[in-house]
Amino acid sequence: METVFYDKKYRQAFIDLNLAWIEKYFVVEPQDVAILEGVDKAVADGAGVFFVLEDGVPISTCMDLPKGGGVWEICKLAADEAHRGKGAGEAVLRACMEHAAANGAKKLTIVSNSVLGAAMGLYAKAGFKEVPVDNFEYERVNIQFELEL
Repeated sequence: METVFYDKKYRQAFIDLNLAWIEKYFVVEPQDVAILEGVDKAVADGAGVFFVLEDGVPISTCMDLPKGGGVWEICKLAADEAHRGKGAGEAVLRACMEHAAANGAKKLTIVSNSVLGAAMGLYAKAGFKEVPVDNFEYERVNIQFELEL
């Protein structure tokens, strides 16, 4: 397995990996479509998107987005169900955290839903702490995390 930064050849994998988990647990919202379809512009504007590849095939992805004032959001973390448990999600999360920090992040935020048990464990393991939800961009959000850098 190797962790790589975004390349346009992985654009569809970014979309497909994310839609798979969103559609399994929730409903795709307009904000999802905007971020997924706008990934090239987001990267051009400073976002980081990372993939873990296994035999050259993307099996996990994660994005970090600058929100201003030293705050970056970690989002669009997804892993292929057939490859869960291999550490790919943790690898892309760490890559995003390092990318954001290297680009001036002072605080990282994550919004999620508590039904995603594996994600909850991953965020805690990475040092994120639960905070009151103040980002209601998505209807599915019922939990928020932050990490001061």
